[in-house]
Amino acid sequence: MSRHVAMLVLASTIGCSACTQSAAAQIVPLKTADGTPRNATYFSAGKPAPGVLLFHQSNRTRDSWNGLAQRLAEAGINVLTVDTTLKRPTPADLDAAFECLVSQPQVKRDLIGIGGAGALGVDNSVETARRHPAQVKSLALLSGETLRPQLEFLRDSPQLPGLFVYADDDEYPPTQEAMQLLYVTASSPSKKLVHYPAVEKAPWVWYEPFDIGKVPAHGGHGTDLFAPHPELPEIIVRWFAQTLVSTPGHAPADPLASADVLRQLETGGAAQVWQQLLAARRKDPAAQLFPEISASIVGQDYLRDGDASAGLEVFKLLVLAYPDSADATESLAEAHLAAGDNEQARQLAHKAIEMLDSRKAPASTWTDTEQYRGEIRKGAQKVLQQVDASLAAPGKRSGGFRDCAECPEMVSIPAGTFTMGSSDAEKAWAATHGEDMSAVADEGPQHTVSLKSFALGKYAVTQAEYAAFVHDTSHPDGDGCGKDSFKWDKQPGLSWHDPGFRQTQRDPVVCVSWHDAQAYIAWLNRKVGGTSYRMPSESEWEYAARGGKATYFWWGNDESQAAAYAWFKENAAAGTNPVGLKPANGFGLFDMAGNVWQWTEDCYADRYDRAPADGRAVEEPGNCMRVDRGSSWKYPVVLMRSATRERNPADFRDVIMGFRVAKTLP
Repeated sequence: MSRHVAMLVLASTIGCSACTQSAAAQIVPLKTADGTPRNATYFSAGKPAPGVLLFHQSNRTRDSWNGLAQRLAEAGINVLTVDTTLKRPTPADLDAAFECLVSQPQVKRDLIGIGGAGALGVDNSVETARRHPAQVKSLALLSGETLRPQLEFLRDSPQLPGLFVYADDDEYPPTQEAMQLLYVTASSPSKKLVHYPAVEKAPWVWYEPFDIGKVPAHGGHGTDLFAPHPELPEIIVRWFAQTLVSTPGHAPADPLASADVLRQLETGGAAQVWQQLLAARRKDPAAQLFPEISASIVGQDYLRDGDASAGLEVFKLLVLAYPDSADATESLAEAHLAAGDNEQARQLAHKAIEMLDSRKAPASTWTDTEQYRGEIRKGAQKVLQQVDASLAAPGKRSGGFRDCAECPEMVSIPAGTFTMGSSDAEKAWAATHGEDMSAVADEGPQHTVSLKSFALGKYAVTQAEYAAFVHDTSHPDGDGCGKDSFKWDKQPGLSWHDPGFRQTQRDPVVCVSWHDAQAYIAWLNRKVGGTSYRMPSESEWEYAARGGKATYFWWGNDESQAAAYAWFKENAAAGTNPVGLKPANGFGLFDMAGNVWQWTEDCYADRYDRAPADGRAVEEPGNCMRVDRGSSWKYPVVLMRSATRERNPADFRDVIMGFRVAKTLP
């Protein structure tokens, strides 16, 4: 006969009286639905704090939780333990127990954890979480099982971290398999499995929910595990401290829980995992799909095997997932060095050292010892030494140049001739992919432009680069920034340093007007003592964006490949992404399509009839609309064509708008 979970029964409580808050445990009177008196015990943390509700197993009492409950209270978490009965619950039963906890004056009712032991306690816990999904942020389940609706809830709750504990010598088999089913069904990557192995399982004797002494206890089930495994209470305390206090609703991703994702990384699927992470973060900005150290091991394995390209993709993903990790940043520097991008390797190595020195965050999510911080520093210094040695070798040069420490990295663009604008065929294609023919009419007529060599920023100007300018000049933020580019609705609370979404120092700066960009350029010229820095002309921008190609996009005509090359509406996760994460075009320039629109020098004209053929900017007397190019994270693929044009007032600031600088070469 198999174990019949449908006979599970739950605590039956319909209410509790208020209790005085103190450090001591206090009895809370309860009543079952039929009026039978029951009790609960409240352990106060003595301050406003999250709460934990604990359900015991059927053959124990709530007192079996006392030691753990006291330790949780000492750790700053309020706790309620409740009596259970062998009576089928009603929805009101569990709701009343839950309400009893959250009604206490010092319990933060939106930060609740649930713990359960045994078949009854585990089922109570999952069902209570199912009934209160917005408030329950964490589960801890010991030696039990639950029913199909509760399993479906775990499967459909990737935001709910869970701790799952069982022992091979549990006296009520098949609890082991039931707990394994719970663990594999739960969809949260922030789940943790604690498994105590044994040589063999105990034999089946009887059912736990109806055991009245038939099965000898030997410390393998539920709260009985605390005696032979004295570390377990502390594991549970730290679990709830992490998921309710430190990072509510989140725990570090676990390698076992992330097995499918790590398998994708091992088999060259970094691009697919990138998209999965962005999709998860659209729902939960703090979502993590894999542990930092596990992905780092995969990336290092690629580098050791000489596959610099695959290693680089893994470490770019790692920095996207863990931007505050000096360890991940230093590893990305190593990957860029292996891929031959010396300047990017240099920048990242310096950044890793700066992160270590600032101590604003741990060196990594898995360790922060001084010994390991020293290893990260040595790794970054080694990268810098190798970059210097490579640049000193005959015939070697970096992919760009920099005129000063705060100056953006520049790339020399060769002289050349190209056809500017879009053909009738391209306009027709755009019209079948979401554009209006009137919107693309300004991309013609096509005409030939010949340009001298010039330099252009390898990346759009970043947050860090713009911050250095503001620090030196006290340049004002302005009177707000738009967040809906279809109507210039300036929001006073938004600015370049707070655009309303999270940015790293390597993200392109946004909320900068054409006038702001000109002020930045004037600052650069003062720093280097000249007038060579400037805004690119529109024709220079398009020539550079094409990277030597005449196709719709710089990578070709296939819009289905866009996600591999650029950030746009479908893959950007509602905000900018750090520069340089997608491939460079044929001229070695990054993010010339997508991420942010970029200002040019030109006044807008609705046709190219009078456009200069030598690369000069179009200027008109008085105020004019200024041309911006490249599209952004907020727009569809069709607007990332190299010929796409846009225009805005020179004082326009928006969360989609950035810029890059040009430089006149001798």
